[in-house]
Amino acid sequence: MKVRNTFIIFIVSGFWHGANWTFIVWGALNAIYFLPLLLLKRNRENLGTVAQGKYLPSIREFFNMATTFALTLLAWIFFRADSIGHAMSYISEIFSTSVFTIPEFEGIHNILNIILVIVFFVFIEWNGREEQHAIANLGAKWKRPIRWAFYYGIFLLLFYLRGAHQVFIYFQF
Repeated sequence: MKVRNTFIIFIVSGFWHGANWTFIVWGALNAIYFLPLLLLKRNRENLGTVAQGKYLPSIREFFNMATTFALTLLAWIFFRADSIGHAMSYISEIFSTSVFTIPEFEGIHNILNIILVIVFFVFIEWNGREEQHAIANLGAKWKRPIRWAFYYGIFLLLFYLRGAHQVFIYFQF
């Protein structure tokens, strides 16, 4: 009964996002991800902050975060794809020999900038993970003009590195 209800909830949430099979697959994948925790009655164990009070996660915590991230990205491929075939083509390209080539980026100066920005935001998110908002206490002891200049700097960085024009995903409905 719980398994059926879980699938219904996740598939309906997929259908709510759009009338395309890709959204149904997205919902079903999320149900499949959730089922082991539900069946083992462990779905309420991971509600706290990862590595709370520690500077770095343990190997197990890191592995769990990486696995969750990878599975979420896999599901989002279906969410963003135009069709199931498009999603499968995209996934097959990920696991092809192209994974060993350096990607070409349009509109961004070089890969070093991308890596630096990713490291910067991961650092901010990791250090602010115990707060409701990651930047809530970032620079809290700084003088207000410096802190606000830093916040505006982050905004300008995002604006500068935004890439090509992106249409808001829900405008397609």
